[in-house]
Amino acid sequence: MKIKNTQQLGFNLLEVLLALLVVSFLMGFAVPSYQHLLEKQSQTAELARLQAVLNHARLMANLKNETLKICNTKDSKTCSSSRVSLGDLLIVVDKTQEPVHFSPGTGYPIVLPNHSLRIHPLPTQQSGGTLLACTGFSKIRSKPIVLSPTGRVRVSDKDDTDLADKCPN
Repeated sequence: MKIKNTQQLGFNLLEVLLALLVVSFLMGFAVPSYQHLLEKQSQTAELARLQAVLNHARLMANLKNETLKICNTKDSKTCSSSRVSLGDLLIVVDKTQEPVHFSPGTGYPIVLPNHSLRIHPLPTQQSGGTLLACTGFSKIRSKPIVLSPTGRVRVSDKDDTDLADKCPN
């Protein structure tokens, strides 16, 4: 008499439930960590862009030996009177309002303290101010960028609640 070998094809219920448990456990930790990583990378890229715009303005002020102004813009040709924009920044000569450079935004609102930020050529130490990229992330707070009176640009770890209150998000 021959005994037929019956092999099991597929998974049993216990194996499926165990696999679902492992996947749900990993998703519970992996997805929030991945979202945090994406937010951190987006914020780092936006802060680097803003630092580059400020450094470019400082360099142009020194080369032209004129005071320049960084302001929000809607049309890339004139300054907007709004303190908050979707990231489009314009560098203009302060006296003539002649555009020097336009930096298109990435969609994150930018808050300027007084509608604009003036950059004076060195050695004048009248420049200075803070601007805030309203990144609007759920996991990471916005970081202000500070322009020192000597023209040094840095990202600050201090909260600027006055500017943060003006963020639209």
